[in-house]
Amino acid sequence: MLNKKDGISTYATILITMVVTMLLCYVVTNIWYYIQIFQGEEKIEYENSFMKLEKVKSIIDSSYLREYDEEELENETISGMLKGLNDPYAAYYNEEAFEAFYTQTEGEYEGVGIYVAYDSNRKMPIVISPIIGSPAADAGILPGDYIEYVDELQAASATYDELVDAIKGKVGTKVKIGLLRLNEDDSYEEIEMEIERKKIDINPVAEEVYENNIGYIKLTSFDEASYDNFKTKYLDLIDNKNVKGLIIDLRNNPGGILQVCAQITDLIVPEGKIVYTIDKAGKEETLYSDKNQIEIPLVILVNEGSASASEVFTAAVKDYGVGKIVGTKTYGKGVVQTLKSLGDGSYIKLTTSEYFSPNGNKIDGLGVEPDVVVEISGDQESYYELSFEEDTQLQVAIEELKKMM
Repeated sequence: MLNKKDGISTYATILITMVVTMLLCYVVTNIWYYIQIFQGEEKIEYENSFMKLEKVKSIIDSSYLREYDEEELENETISGMLKGLNDPYAAYYNEEAFEAFYTQTEGEYEGVGIYVAYDSNRKMPIVISPIIGSPAADAGILPGDYIEYVDELQAASATYDELVDAIKGKVGTKVKIGLLRLNEDDSYEEIEMEIERKKIDINPVAEEVYENNIGYIKLTSFDEASYDNFKTKYLDLIDNKNVKGLIIDLRNNPGGILQVCAQITDLIVPEGKIVYTIDKAGKEETLYSDKNQIEIPLVILVNEGSASASEVFTAAVKDYGVGKIVGTKTYGKGVVQTLKSLGDGSYIKLTTSEYFSPNGNKIDGLGVEPDVVVEISGDQESYYELSFEEDTQLQVAIEELKKMM
C-alpha cells in the first residue's frame, strides 16, 4: 500500500514523463516538417535578382489567400529597388505622380512653400529655404532646420520624395511638421508647427535699383520661367535704367533646372565652359557660353542655402573672375538627378552624374567659398526678416561694388 508521499511522487513522475514526451513529439514533428519543406528540394542558385522576383510573384499568384492590386505591387517593387540604392534623391513616379512633380518646375504648386535637400552627413532632410511670402516663411521655418517628421511620417524611414509629397497637399488642409533647429553649442531645439497649405506662386526674379546706379536682382530659383524673367529684368537694368554695377542675390536659392541655369550664366560669363558633368562611365558633358558677357562690375550674394544650380552659376562667375562673391560658403550639392522614362508615362529619378566648375573644381560636399566672407550680424536668424539697413551682407556687397565702379 502506497503512502501519501509515494502517491505524490508517482503522479509527479507521470506528469514529467508526459511533458517530456510532448516536447519530444513537438521537436521531432518540427524537424520532420523542416526536412519536408527545406530539404525536399535542391537549393536554387538564381542567375540574377530578377529571376528571384519572378519566383516571388509566382508564389504570390499561386498561394496568397487574398486579392491584391497589381499596380500597387509594381509601384512598391520599383520604389523598393530604388530605396536599395541609398540615393536620397532617387524616386519612382507613376503617371499621376509625375504630372504633380512636373508642376513644381513650372512655377507653382500646393503646399507650405519650402525647398528641401538631404544632409548626407546627418542623414536627415534639411530646409534649404522657405519661399518668400509662403506659409512656411510666415510660420518661421528657417534655412538649416532639419525635418524630423511630417504628420505621422518619420523622416528617418522615408525617402526624400515621400517626405516632399507629405508636405504638399490640398489648399486649405493643414500639415504638422516637426523640426530640429541646431543651436550654436550643437544642441537641438525641437519645434512643432501646424501650417495651412496654400497655392504657392513662385516669383523667381525681383529687381531693385539702389544708390549710385547699383542694380539688384534677386533670383530665388532656376525654374522654367526664370531665364526669360531674369533676361528681361537684366536688360532693363542695363539698357533702360543705366545701372553701373549689379548685385545678383542667390541667397537661399536651392537650384532648379541645370539648363536654365546655364542660359542665365551665359549672359554673364565669357566664351568657354559653364559647367561640365561626369557620369558613371566617365563620360564628360559640357555646357558652353558664347562671347557675350557682362560689361559692368558684378557681385554675387550667396549663403549656405545657395545650392545646386546656384553653385554652378557662382562657381563659373568666380572661375572667370567676372564678379566678386560675397556672403558665406554655399551648400555643396554638386550632383545631378536625371529623369528616365519607363515608356508608359512613368519615370524614375536617379543621381546620374557629378558636376564641376569650369576650372575643374569639385562642388559636391565642398560648396563654393566666397571672396568676401560676411555673416548676418545681430540676433536676426533669417535674412527674410532684415530691413535693407540691417542686411549686413547686402551692405558689404554694395560697398564692394562701389570699389569696382
